[in-house]
Amino acid sequence: MAIYARARTTVALVVLIASAAAKPCPQLQKQGTTSPQIQPKVASTTTNTQPSTNLCGNDQRIILDGTPWLVANSMYGAGSMVGTSCTYYDHIENSAGGNPRVIWSSTTSIQDIPSTDNICKGYANVGLIQNLGTTVSSISSIPAKYDWTRTSTTAFKGNVCFDFILGPKGDSTSPSAQELMLWLEWEGGQLPIGWDAGSVATINLFGTSWKLYEGVNTGNGMTVGGTVLTPRDEQHSMLPDTQFSGTFAGDLKDWFEALVKLGRFTDGAYVNVGNAG
Repeated sequence: MAIYARARTTVALVVLIASAAAKPCPQLQKQGTTSPQIQPKVASTTTNTQPSTNLCGNDQRIILDGTPWLVANSMYGAGSMVGTSCTYYDHIENSAGGNPRVIWSSTTSIQDIPSTDNICKGYANVGLIQNLGTTVSSISSIPAKYDWTRTSTTAFKGNVCFDFILGPKGDSTSPSAQELMLWLEWEGGQLPIGWDAGSVATINLFGTSWKLYEGVNTGNGMTVGGTVLTPRDEQHSMLPDTQFSGTFAGDLKDWFEALVKLGRFTDGAYVNVGNAG
């Protein structure tokens, strides 16, 4: 979850990024095994026994043993934040289909200061750490399920999204990197880069219509899932005409393919970063 301004807000999220079968090919990393799929094979019974952990450091994270994930409290904008934001790793459970799910939450209590209202304070997220550095064409599917709830006692500004970085193999800091954001829910005046210029395309995907907004991220760089993003990457944000409310399920490969068809990048681009928050 990207955080701009909010106070005493609790977010509970359940994330599943399931196996993405891929054609055999060399791959780099993102929770490394030798198979180039976005998520490695995981037994139907999860063996992760790590204790629940509260992450309150501005760039604190925990790698979840035996899984392709980490949980991160990436408060890269903490210098503009008065208050606290913590991300809590609870546990991993198995769904009815045998797929593991990460259960986690984010609790933030910060002051709403008008002068820093439009500065992103951070990004609480679950990030992939295994089998990245794989081309879009090599991935057959990326089935994902994301469930969340939120309670707020005061005004909230932020969003719930998937965030991926594509570009040269293993390089998420290249000037040619492409940041893809799939917005699921947002409020409090949270808007994507490129909003003022208007949408550049309409795409039908996941049973609804989406508007595509584009622009250059000219920020000072930020850390997401352990990776420092380039200060000037091309950002492509897709927002649904009707926001999702607490749940999303779909094959994220369809999202990539839609942007390939629009010519935003080729299917030879490498998927270097992937997370949900």
